[in-house]
Amino acid sequence: MTDANEATSRRALRQLCIWLLLLTAYRIWIIPHLGVSLYVDEAQYWTWAKELDWGYYSKPPVVAWLIAASTAVFGDGLIAVKLPSLLLYPATSLVLFAMVRHLYATAPALKVAVAFSLIPLVSALGLFVSTDAPLLFCWSAAMFALVRALEDDRWTHWLLLGALVGIGLMAKYTMAAFGLSAALYVLIDAQRRRHLLNPKLWVAMLLAAAILAPNLWWNWQNDFPTLRHTADITHVAGNDKSGNLGEFLLAQVGSLGPVFALAFIASLGMAWRSRGESRTQLLLCFALPLLLITTAQSERAEANGNWAAPALVGALILATLWLSQRRAGWWRSAIAINAVLMLSVYHLQDIWHISGRELPPRWDPLNRGRGFPELAQQVRPLLAAHPGAFLLVDDRAYAAHMLYELRDLKPQLASWNRDPQGRIASHYQLKMPLDARYAGRTAIVVSKWDPADITATFGSVDTPVHWKLDIAEGRVRDAWLVVARDYQERR
Repeated sequence: MTDANEATSRRALRQLCIWLLLLTAYRIWIIPHLGVSLYVDEAQYWTWAKELDWGYYSKPPVVAWLIAASTAVFGDGLIAVKLPSLLLYPATSLVLFAMVRHLYATAPALKVAVAFSLIPLVSALGLFVSTDAPLLFCWSAAMFALVRALEDDRWTHWLLLGALVGIGLMAKYTMAAFGLSAALYVLIDAQRRRHLLNPKLWVAMLLAAAILAPNLWWNWQNDFPTLRHTADITHVAGNDKSGNLGEFLLAQVGSLGPVFALAFIASLGMAWRSRGESRTQLLLCFALPLLLITTAQSERAEANGNWAAPALVGALILATLWLSQRRAGWWRSAIAINAVLMLSVYHLQDIWHISGRELPPRWDPLNRGRGFPELAQQVRPLLAAHPGAFLLVDDRAYAAHMLYELRDLKPQLASWNRDPQGRIASHYQLKMPLDARYAGRTAIVVSKWDPADITATFGSVDTPVHWKLDIAEGRVRDAWLVVARDYQERR
C-alpha cells in the first residue's frame, strides 16, 4: 500500500470510528428514552449471567458470559445488560471495514461498514442483547481470518480462525453453517483444495471443537436440552406447523433495507459473471447456502427472520459493491432510507407527541416488553410481608422478569412445570424445579393461568388476586397472585 493509500485508509478509519462512537452514544441515550424494561430473552440471559455455566437450556453460554462481564463492571441497569450488543455491532462494522479494504479498497470498505451499522437488522437488534451480536462478530471475523489463512498460511491466522469458529458456536449454533460455507469455498477451487491436506486447517478445526466441547459435555450431563430445544424450534422431528415463506422473505428484505435488498438481488447477476474470481466466490459461499437453507426451512415450517442473519453479511457486501458501480446517489439513498427507518421507529412516540396525540398502543413495536415492572410492583409487597417466602412461577417470561425486576430482594424462585409428562421447557424448569427443598415453606405464586392446580399442593391458600394491565388492543399483561403456605411435595 502506497503512502497516499495508507493516509486515505487511516482517514477513512478515523471517520468510521467517529461515526460509530456517535451512533453508539445515540443508541445508549435512546434506550431509557423508549421507556421499556428488558425483553423476555434479555431478562432470561441476565438470570443466566448470575449462574455462569457451560450451557443453558436454549442457548450456548457466550451471551451470559458477556452480560456477566458487563454487569460486573457497570451494575445491573438496562445499559449494562445491553452493553455487549451495543459494543459488538460497531466492532463488527470495524471488522467488515478491514476485510473489505483488504479484498477491494478503502472506499467500498467504508461504505460497507457504515451500511452495516444502519441496516434495520442492526438498528433493531442493536438495542437488545442477544446471541446474534457475538454470532455476527465471530462470523465476520472468521471470514476475514479464513481469507488471510488461505493467503499466507500462517499459524496465527489458522488458530484465530479456529478460535473464532469455536467461540461463535458457543454463542449460537447457527455458526455451524460457517463450516458449510467455508468447505464450499475451499472445495470449488483447485488451489484452495490443496489446503485439505494442510495440517494447520485440521488443527484449526480441532481448536474449534475443543472450545465447543465443554458445552457438549454440559448438554450430555443435562440430557441435551439445548440440542433438543434447537430441534424443536426448527421442527426437524416433523412438520407440525405450516411454513411462513412469505413472511420470512419479507423479514430478509426488512433486515437489509429495501434498496440494499434489491441491490443484492441485482448483484447476483454481476456475481455470476465474475464467479471465477476468488472474492466473488467468497461472498457467494458465505451468503447463499445459509440463506437457501433457512428459506427452505421457512417453506416447510416456521423460521425466524434472524436465522439467516449471518448470510446478510455477504449479501450486504455484494449489494454495496453493486451500488458502488452505480451513481453515488444510489448508495446514499439506500443509507438514507435505512437511517429514516431507524429514526422513525426509535422516535415513534415522539412523532405522535409532536402531533399532539398519544401513540396508539397497538402501534407500539415495543409493547411486548411492557407491563413486567408493573407486575413486579404487585409482587414486591407480598415478598416483604412474608420473609423467607419463595416465588413460585409457571411461565418463563414471568420467572425471568420477576428475578430481574426484584433483584434487590434476591428472591428464591421455583418453577412449576405444567406439562403432564414433566417435559422440560425452560431454563427455570431445568435448574429451579419445585421439589422437596421447598416442603413446608410459603410461596408467593405468580401464575399466568388459573393457579388452582398449583395451590392444591399447599396446606392453606389465601384468596387469589387477578392482576391485569391493558398493554394494547388484544394484548393484556395479567397474572394470578396468591400467597400459599405449607408446600406438600407432589408424589
